[in-house]
Amino acid sequence: MPSIAPFGLTGSWFKGNLHTHTTQSDGELGPDEAIAWYRAHGYDFVAITDHWVYTRGRRIGQDFITLSGAELHGEGYHLLALGLISLPDRSLADDPQATVCAVCARGGLAFFAHPYWTGQRPSDMALVQGLAGIEVYNAVCEEMQGLGYARVHWDELLGRGLRLFGLAVDDVHWRAEHNAQGKGFVMVKAERLEEGSILESLAKGHFYASTGPRLEDLRVERDEAGQMVLHVLCSPCRQITFYAHGPTGRRFTAPAGEWLDHASLPLKEEQVFLRIECQDGLGRIAWSNPLYVGDMLHSPDAGR
Repeated sequence: MPSIAPFGLTGSWFKGNLHTHTTQSDGELGPDEAIAWYRAHGYDFVAITDHWVYTRGRRIGQDFITLSGAELHGEGYHLLALGLISLPDRSLADDPQATVCAVCARGGLAFFAHPYWTGQRPSDMALVQGLAGIEVYNAVCEEMQGLGYARVHWDELLGRGLRLFGLAVDDVHWRAEHNAQGKGFVMVKAERLEEGSILESLAKGHFYASTGPRLEDLRVERDEAGQMVLHVLCSPCRQITFYAHGPTGRRFTAPAGEWLDHASLPLKEEQVFLRIECQDGLGRIAWSNPLYVGDMLHSPDAGR
């Protein structure tokens, strides 16, 4: 079977931060200063996502773009909105379903932001239709209060049958005590460094999230016994973990003084989904988007 998308697709990898605040709301750098920081630190794109402030995407030179975006919020939730053409009516704010629908109607992608920090329950999140995904890692929430990871939220939602992508973001406000810039990012496989192309790849899940490590390849092959097996290849890491529905995944840990750059796991229907986390020696993590076991087992290309 060919590499699972986005690995093996044509195009290039582009690095971006999707959650950025400026002086337009509660950040301490202006938009141009924020953009300059990311451009100087090797990023290809950034989304300016101030609170209930719409910032249109634009091209900056030949090597950098911004994405249209905003952060919306109401009672009990925050929503990262990317690629929309205008803000929803703020009178909808306390209805997350209506707000998500309004974002989608404006051509945008909607992600629940920092659900652990916000105190959202997965059972409530599961009621909202039209989401593209959630922030699985939010740097500023982790730096402030240790509430930046939303792995359990993600896994419970995936186990309920929701197909949601996972983002790692900075949510930077440029406050010295937080030091969140450059911590969480996405690597997007896209045909071109253009807003439409990046957004199309985000909508399809053609990206992975990271705080440092690289994912190099994901593929499914049939072993000598005829069992379908998922293989992952990554930059050198201490641990590679396959998360699944319930206790049907597995963790691989490198022996002391050694490193792992690949691991494999047989596919079983009861796993429902698999997603991979690769953790390096500094505790930084790369997250694959979820793969759905039924799709892989029953694909016409399975095992080729």
